[in-house]
Amino acid sequence: MENKKIQLAYLDEKVILTMIIVALLGLIITGFKYKNYEHCFDFHIKAKANFYRTDEPIHFETDALYAKEFQWDFGDNENSETNISSVVHAFNSPGEYTVALTINGTCTEYKTIYITRAPKLENPLLLPRFICPQQAEVGKAVTFQDTTPGAHSWEWRFGETAVIDATASTASYVYKTPGLKTISLVLNNDPKQLGVCKVYVNDKAVAPSRSNAHTPRSSGPSFVIVPARPQAPPLEEQNHPQPAVTEPPKPQGVNISKQELETKLRGVVNNYLTPENFSQYFCNNLNVPVSLNGTEITFTQFCTKLSSIKNDKKIKQLNVQQIKSSETNCLIGLNVSLKMKQGFLGIF
Repeated sequence: MENKKIQLAYLDEKVILTMIIVALLGLIITGFKYKNYEHCFDFHIKAKANFYRTDEPIHFETDALYAKEFQWDFGDNENSETNISSVVHAFNSPGEYTVALTINGTCTEYKTIYITRAPKLENPLLLPRFICPQQAEVGKAVTFQDTTPGAHSWEWRFGETAVIDATASTASYVYKTPGLKTISLVLNNDPKQLGVCKVYVNDKAVAPSRSNAHTPRSSGPSFVIVPARPQAPPLEEQNHPQPAVTEPPKPQGVNISKQELETKLRGVVNNYLTPENFSQYFCNNLNVPVSLNGTEITFTQFCTKLSSIKNDKKIKQLNVQQIKSSETNCLIGLNVSLKMKQGFLGIF
């Protein structure tokens, strides 16, 4: 009987090692994706208000209590980012608004509300008059003061929660989160005596370095020199007055929506638009201030930072709030929140 030769299969050690490495990499990538995956649970938006009317505060809240980041879009080109599940907002114009809430940057829910125009006050003296700063900073106290004659009780709500935050004519508050806040004041326990203002809260400022901590003071005088009274013009000039000089009309800014502006800024990121493409919106002043994540720079510097990104797919969130001149419609400032995506091991 012939002996049959049995040949065993043999795998090279390098092949085995390669297979093990590939398997380990697959497990690492799968684990990383699983760790960063967030399932979107059902959540809802609730709106609470005495009246859904213009310039009256509305309290929005959500039952997504497990979330850590809340990004509110009120449908009127105004946004707010908080780390709490409620926010207060007032609408300036009547109409239908779709309020969107994005939690943890991934899951979004919507709610539609209808705002009617508030009736005119029969007695305009009922309208509160109070000092309201335009900007504040996270972690720093900001002061509000009521100057309404005849007021004897006050209910301040500073826009981070719906509770009453202060009950004196002058009140201070320390904001915990950045973004646009709606402040409301009710006088004399009368809902008709309601005043509203809005404050933009910047993120904490970066502490200056020691080299810049002490700025030398100017050695110039601390007083203003008033020139002497001019002499009367000669009689001939008085008899023949100069014709009045008509000032040229001021340039008018071109309207651009929030979405259009953010899309064009992404064009700067992709390097097919430049700051000059925005001149018509800024009335040719490209050095207007931009608050980028709480740091103030010029618009030109902002575009330089955007162009260095080179690909807008690296951007997780670009949220722009416009500040316009009521006289010329020119953009005179921007408040920008910019967040970048991070991939595996922190690499884009």
